[in-house]
Amino acid sequence: MTKQNRQTSLLVAAMIICAILLRVMAKSDLWSVPGGIARAIIYIALYIGWGISVSNRIIQVQVRHYLIAISGLMVFWFVFRTTKYHFTADVAIRRQLWYWYYLPMLLIPLFSLFVSVSLGKSANARLPKSTQVLYIPTVLCLLLVLTNDFHQLVFSFPEGEIWTDANSEYEAGYYFVIGWEIICAFTSFIIMLIKCRLSQRKKYLPVLLLTCSVGYALIYASGVEWMQLIGGDVTAAQCLMFTGILECCIQCGLIQTNTGYQSLFEDGSIGAQIADADCHIRYTSSSAPKLTEGMIRSATRGTVMLDRNTLLRSSRIDGGYVLWQEDISDITALLEKLEENRKTISESNAVEQENYKTRVKINAVREKNRLYDRLQAQTAHQIELLDRLLTQYETESDPGIRRSLLAKAAVIGAYIKRRGNLIFIGEKCDVTDTAELSACFDESFANLELMGVECAFDIPGKISIDIRDAIRVYDFFEAVTETAIDDIRYVWLKARSLESAVLFYLQAECETELSALSGLADTCAHEEGVWSFSLRIGKAGGQT
Repeated sequence: MTKQNRQTSLLVAAMIICAILLRVMAKSDLWSVPGGIARAIIYIALYIGWGISVSNRIIQVQVRHYLIAISGLMVFWFVFRTTKYHFTADVAIRRQLWYWYYLPMLLIPLFSLFVSVSLGKSANARLPKSTQVLYIPTVLCLLLVLTNDFHQLVFSFPEGEIWTDANSEYEAGYYFVIGWEIICAFTSFIIMLIKCRLSQRKKYLPVLLLTCSVGYALIYASGVEWMQLIGGDVTAAQCLMFTGILECCIQCGLIQTNTGYQSLFEDGSIGAQIADADCHIRYTSSSAPKLTEGMIRSATRGTVMLDRNTLLRSSRIDGGYVLWQEDISDITALLEKLEENRKTISESNAVEQENYKTRVKINAVREKNRLYDRLQAQTAHQIELLDRLLTQYETESDPGIRRSLLAKAAVIGAYIKRRGNLIFIGEKCDVTDTAELSACFDESFANLELMGVECAFDIPGKISIDIRDAIRVYDFFEAVTETAIDDIRYVWLKARSLESAVLFYLQAECETELSALSGLADTCAHEEGVWSFSLRIGKAGGQT
């Protein structure tokens, strides 16, 4: 609980204690009228303050309106009650004021029911129109009470005496009205009780207040003297109970509030800051770096590199900007690795060419040359494409385009590496395992994700397949990727094991025309920008 919340709670408790003391003094014939008026003012101030607090805190629009209405009804109830006892001597007016008690007595349980139904819903959620039917019995009950002087179906009065609440008797209509109030209140409490079990913090608070409300009703009905002394005002007690239960729902998170965001932001692990329109920092998280005004202004115009592994980005929001740091150490390390691979491949090619010219008779060197020549021949297009991308990267000055080029180069480089692994495995054995193919796709998909492509694959392991079939599947995937590399958005690959074969399904979402690749697959389909292919390969030793 924050310091402000503690102070508010202490103030509310002090006001309630003062109201109870004023009632005790009034029962002792001390300051009966001034004390009663003062006590009413205290309660009215409490409910007005609670209504203002609700309007500032509650996110759910409909819940906020109902809670404010409940606050207004409680103020209405106390104003009419105080007027009846302290400012009116006319018996007829007093009786009519008494009848109007039933406006808040009927609407507060109904609105509480509406609030309980709305608990846990989204901020802009609305109750179904069918709930408006509940207004019909409520209005009928109110009209029945307000017109009691004409029919006396709710309260009856003895003939020849003045009609007051002191000598009235309850009729069938009264029990109908009270029954409807009890149904609404009981249903509301049950729904709150059920929903408070879903809350993970302070979920005991509504239950505790519900228990207190029931306990008060039982003790009051028993006629215990001390309760009549300090809590005999049913209006005050029930209003406090209703307010307390609803406030507990707010405190335990059942009713959404827009408080606590500043502390949440400051304690967050993301390195983010919020600046106003003049680039002055207003809010900052604990892990955010210190930024100068010049750095902030630069970030509002574009991405700023804080160091070789960190970028500073920004986005416009109402009244200013939000700035956050992005860790690119993985990309930097990948770029360095790609550069090393490029140099290694370049150096290896030079060595291989020299060894080939001199026709060295050493078997180990000859075999190495043969394998590298095979890799180069089968990936010549990719090597050329990789070299072109890296050359373009060196001449490009735009950071965004440079990152895009490096991401594409990473995809091509991963294919060259894994394609070489398949070739080397094929030199030793004609059979491989689907786990090796999974490793190929895992590395290719990891690099595709650097381009912002959504990737997913599912290949069952420990299924023996021919190495040529594994190469066929991987080459087809690379053909799709390279063809649509500029606008591919989503790639999905799934393998299903059949009795003697493995069926591969590949889906790619892009704008590029891929029909030219249909001859490389068993089936090809295109629907709403998604290309679907299937390839069927036999298991090692089986038949397709």
